[in-house]
Amino acid sequence: MKNSLKMISINELVAVIEQQQGWDRLFREIKATSAAYELPCRAAKLQHNRNRNRYRDVSPFDHSRVRLLNGPSDYINSSLVNIEAAGRRYILSQGPLPGTSGHLWQMVWEQNSKSIIMLNKIIEKGARKCHQYWPLDHNLMSFPEEGFEVSFQSETDHHNFYVRELRLTETKTEKQESRIIYQFHYTAWPDFGVPESPTAFLDFLGCVREYGVLENDVGPAVIHCSAGIGRSGTFALVDTCLVFLEKGIPFDIGETLLEMRKDRMGLIQTPQQLRFSYFAIADCERLLSSRQAEDLGDEDESGSSSEDEDESGNPESISEEENAGEDRTPDEKGDDAFGDEDQQDDEPKENRKRHMEEPNGPADEKRGKETATPDMPPPVEEPVNPIDNNNIKEGVRHRQITERKEALKHQVEQIKNNMKASEKKWPWERYFIGGLLASVVIGIAARYYWYG
Repeated sequence: MKNSLKMISINELVAVIEQQQGWDRLFREIKATSAAYELPCRAAKLQHNRNRNRYRDVSPFDHSRVRLLNGPSDYINSSLVNIEAAGRRYILSQGPLPGTSGHLWQMVWEQNSKSIIMLNKIIEKGARKCHQYWPLDHNLMSFPEEGFEVSFQSETDHHNFYVRELRLTETKTEKQESRIIYQFHYTAWPDFGVPESPTAFLDFLGCVREYGVLENDVGPAVIHCSAGIGRSGTFALVDTCLVFLEKGIPFDIGETLLEMRKDRMGLIQTPQQLRFSYFAIADCERLLSSRQAEDLGDEDESGSSSEDEDESGNPESISEEENAGEDRTPDEKGDDAFGDEDQQDDEPKENRKRHMEEPNGPADEKRGKETATPDMPPPVEEPVNPIDNNNIKEGVRHRQITERKEALKHQVEQIKNNMKASEKKWPWERYFIGGLLASVVIGIAARYYWYG
């Protein structure tokens, strides 16, 4: 099937797989292929490193694991995923444990990362998925063993996600150097599932891109969920394929995912996550194609106008400058369901925030407010992404309505079929009951007739 579908568009490919109900088969093929990789994880299995793993069966490969430069151990459950063709580098990491939160900040500092992309809540379905590794409100969090302090600067609520500005300070040297780190916290991704539609996810991805934290001039962005493979893999795959689309580089989504799995095991954990990734990428392709068609039309109009002016004797040609638009665009048990939750994670209840737990509680009084600080640098003024949020919403809205109508129609038809099957199951039932009632009436009448 792969060879026959390489030359068609992603939207056509998605339609074919959807029609053939082939997501489970495609996911099994990817899983079987990557299972054949002979890539050791010796460091993760060492006795003194085992308590640094949240799940026993999610380990970084030795060749791609991120090494800490200072401290008694260089081990952290994080992997550097490098996609050279797209010019993208990501650090995919597990959600920190109480004993590894300082290691996370040490890695951020040593790798010169400017952002942490968090795709899970602290508590999901009553299970702890991640330790509270950043300070709340305007508090300070200290990690003396690693030599770092993290202070809260500001928080902006974007309905489905938060953007937090945190100050990371190195405390082991006299310079006390500090850096601003942005945390992008996506809260609309349900555990053991996928977002309802690609719209909110692509909106989140677009915001991350606006800050320029995924570019090559800064260190790799740290992306984590709970195990750092399901939701994190989905984010990295969609962003990478979007880069391919923008640059006009031919690519295969499945092959791209297989290449990424050579750096971090188990990326994308379920067929549902795989399907969601394809749909998100297809939406981006459609929007980019539409934008390119519009730009081509504008160029044609501009060219004809210039020719008219030249023919009329005007020596100056009129040309319009193109403005590059800003496009912003859960193995089978659900996202980050590998192994059992680590019992070491005993975060005090007072350090939790209601908007980080499920089910969602009332909105925090400070939600929606932004506490800006004078030294907070603004986002990159020129976004690197060519898909517009409004265009995404308009482009996806029609498909969402169609899908919901089809789902409702299917449910109605199923109900009707069940009712018909129920009626046909025992066709003699009403005749039996009617005959029984008739026999009773006739018997009573005969008794009164003979015995008066």
